[in-house]
Amino acid sequence: MTDPSHGHQNPGPAQAFLLWDMAGTLIPFDPLTGAPGLLPEADQFLGELGESFRQVVTTGDMTASARNLLTGFGIGNHFERVFGDLFAPVGKPYGAILGQLQGDPSRSLAIGDRLRADIACDTDQVVTLLINQDGDTVTAGLVAHTIGRLRRLAGTFPQAWATLWETAQPAEELAGPRAGGTIVEGRRADLGFPLQLWRFSHEALDGQRLIIQI
Repeated sequence: MTDPSHGHQNPGPAQAFLLWDMAGTLIPFDPLTGAPGLLPEADQFLGELGESFRQVVTTGDMTASARNLLTGFGIGNHFERVFGDLFAPVGKPYGAILGQLQGDPSRSLAIGDRLRADIACDTDQVVTLLINQDGDTVTAGLVAHTIGRLRRLAGTFPQAWATLWETAQPAEELAGPRAGGTIVEGRRADLGFPLQLWRFSHEALDGQRLIIQI
């Protein structure tokens, strides 16, 4: 795992982080042409999110090439570090990354597009927001809105997830094998837009992972 400093305009004392995946998330691919593009509205809302969170990129790509790609799309300045070359059988070492940066896992959120890859392999305290599913690309505005609603529900993301879970509708059809593991239980909720809540387990992980899919 590499973690070169990329400069951050407002590191401050904040311990809340957004851990963004790159390919498929910040830079999704056109389902027809396969061409990479920028997550819609990212240039507008990454700056807004940066007022409340420190932001980093986590990716399996090489660090230098990932940074060049982010810079080429005009969003590299929003991230204080790029953590590249992240390869694990399941998930990413979000706990170790946050430990290095003095981040609070429960107040930090991972954002990705792949269930198997974009969850924490070393902590059950980092909730994952899963986006860009089934060929659809969400906007960064919807991501920001979702994060804002979650923060108003509770002081930490696991608490917000649990609060949503209590009022969400059971959805047995969501449970079952997925991404080499199992969605143990799923529910449907609404924050003015539909979302799904999953409890995900995998034999390579200790405990379950909490997922929000929009």
